[in-house]
Amino acid sequence: MIRPGDSDGTADSGWTAKRVGQLVSGPGTDRRTAGPGQPGPPGLRFTESMQGHYSESAGHDVEFGAAAARGRAAGRSVATDLVIDYPDLGAVLADPGVPGEVTGQVVIPALGDEPLEVTAGQFTLLVPDPHHVETDNMRYRLELVARDGSRYLLEGYKVIRRGSVLRSWGETTTLRMTLYQRSGADVLTVRYRGELRVSVTAVVRLVASIEIRNVANRVDRERYRCEFVARFLGWLWPFYAGVLDERERFPIPPREAPALPRPGGRAADVVRWCDGAGGWHDEAVPDACSRLVRYRGGTKGPVLLAPGFAMSATSFALATNRPSLVEYLVDHGFDVWLFDYRAGIELPSAWEQGTIDDIATIDWPRAVGEVTRITGREDVQAIGHCVGSVSLMMTLLYGTTGIRSAMCSQFTVHPVTSRLNLAKASLHLGTGLAAAGIRHLGPDTAWNARDVALDLAIRPVPVPRGERCGLATCRWINAVFGTTHLHAQLDDATHRQIPNLFGVANLAGLRHLILILQRGRAVDAGGLDRYLPHVDRLDLPIHFLAGTRNYIFRPQGTERTLAWLTEAFGRERAARNFSVTYLDGYAHLDALIGRDAATDVFPGIVEFLEATAAR
Repeated sequence: MIRPGDSDGTADSGWTAKRVGQLVSGPGTDRRTAGPGQPGPPGLRFTESMQGHYSESAGHDVEFGAAAARGRAAGRSVATDLVIDYPDLGAVLADPGVPGEVTGQVVIPALGDEPLEVTAGQFTLLVPDPHHVETDNMRYRLELVARDGSRYLLEGYKVIRRGSVLRSWGETTTLRMTLYQRSGADVLTVRYRGELRVSVTAVVRLVASIEIRNVANRVDRERYRCEFVARFLGWLWPFYAGVLDERERFPIPPREAPALPRPGGRAADVVRWCDGAGGWHDEAVPDACSRLVRYRGGTKGPVLLAPGFAMSATSFALATNRPSLVEYLVDHGFDVWLFDYRAGIELPSAWEQGTIDDIATIDWPRAVGEVTRITGREDVQAIGHCVGSVSLMMTLLYGTTGIRSAMCSQFTVHPVTSRLNLAKASLHLGTGLAAAGIRHLGPDTAWNARDVALDLAIRPVPVPRGERCGLATCRWINAVFGTTHLHAQLDDATHRQIPNLFGVANLAGLRHLILILQRGRAVDAGGLDRYLPHVDRLDLPIHFLAGTRNYIFRPQGTERTLAWLTEAFGRERAARNFSVTYLDGYAHLDALIGRDAATDVFPGIVEFLEATAAR
């Protein structure tokens, strides 16, 4: 037994509204409640007929297309004849999330010769899908009763997803249906799943059936009818217009540095800034090149979290992730320190030139030293993502002490990258930009001639299948770094935060990263083997995270590093110290900010930290 929506996310919890504008006043637009004998506000009514197939569904099976195919083969048909009524036309024109009332019938021969009557129904024209990027739904919720008194609930949704206009017809005319049988006030059992479709003929009949009520003048009725159709097409425009609707895809970042996150409602306990000479301060300083932000959760010891290049450590504490990694660690009793090294986008040093050597040999030792000084602990645990990960390994190889255990996410000292990134490296991207006098790269975020031209120039850069989206920042990330996330792993709210997660990248750091990719191992900015010869300094617990679909740093790079460590320390010692988790279906950053990361990834992080914490 399950409650509605447990299986496919179509239940009440997602019925949120999306504001789109207001109806212009005109004849018949008085939306006050009508008194006795007075007509109400202009209303809208239309009919919709759908036909399809279904089959029995076991448990949480949500393969609607497969269920419909099985039903088609078995001759199990379903048909609907629905009347959708909006008592207040102005309300739905202002907000397509306002539900309409539904009456009508559903015909399922297997449940009796007589149609099921809709006793109460809701239809919502467009509702943002909270679980999928750049996706809205049309939603149906129909309470049904059979002639023998049996009661049912039909829930369904149509998917409106940004993409090719050639795909729009199939998605906007296909209803994914789940039929529940009621056996009590709140107890529902899934009976059938399937798909219903609206044929071309049915669409023509639907448009012809649009009726404007409570408006006496025929001209006004036609005006309202045209306005509704035009507004509906306007709502679909951003999803299917492609490059013709890109202005809203350039979200300008805030002019001022964003406020520090409050994971789980907690304010930061300590904020420390390091100046260029290595001195730490309680207030921001003009030459800050490191920052530490503390969220104290318990007594399990300090954990440093270092982000990727041209990012901020606050990305570990996104409010759209519930819980975020920071909140998850704090809730499990850890003393969490967000560590922004010199390439952190909220630091003045982000605009200065600096290499990965600077991060490994200067920033990491300073941060570890300051955290141990404040906490009074002998050592810390550290988690690094991307450049935060490879620089963590490099600082250990350099000889930095005070790190008890390390978790390295995605980028190791033996990176294996995609063919696309190798092609970028072979073009000597960094050298070419330097020759052109360019010292920084930043996302194209503004609707202006420069950024639009840049966005158009990088559109031909190949993107993995299914990963194109409307955000200009996503295209910039793919062109400069590679695909950092699979869109299927993000919810829409987090995806909208992507432009705020990435910022300026200095050219010296990019050139160093390109050199490491070309060599296939961590070398210094001059190409010398400054780090790997000191493998003996990695004699501590290290756990690796590797996304199986990481297009920037292939999991083979993690395998090469593990093989290198095994050769250096022997199988027995390597087995005690070194371990790996391959994250199935994840790419790169999505493993830490993804919709299901708190279930799929965070428990393993806590397990490692607890196993290697100070006793």
